Amino acid sequence: MSNLVQIGNVDFRFECQRGCIECCTQPGEVYLTEDDACRIARHLGQTAEEFHTELCETDEDGDLQLTTPGDKACHFLLADGCSIHEVKPLQCRAFPFWPENVATHRGWKRVGRGCPGIGKGPILPIEQVRAAAQGCRDGLP
Repeated sequence: MSNLVQIGNVDFRFECQRGCIECCTQPGEVYLTEDDACRIARHLGQTAEEFHTELCETDEDGDLQLTTPGDKACHFLLADGCSIHEVKPLQCRAFPFWPENVATHRGWKRVGRGCPGIGKGPILPIEQVRAAAQGCRDGLP
């Protein structure tokens, strides 16, 4: 059993804003679980091996991640959003509820500087926030 994600004493308000792609344009790697890779490959009509060869690499620790194309932030990012939204990776689905973002009020405030959906909508149940963050902790490097 993994360590339980720590959750700060924060009113977690978040509602993704229509047309916003800010989270997708931030620098950093997009890590994939094997389930992510298989699901995306199927969606693209590829074998897992084709997907791995064409769009993935492993980091120095052997963790699977999407390659970063030279001309844009992500292979799947279009001007109006994610072209694989319905099968996007765990890391993308869980944003902004990554463990480092929800552990403290400061972390939540920091991520809110680049995410216009932070502070919008109703206060989310702490169980929902914890489940998303725990999924990241358990499934990603």
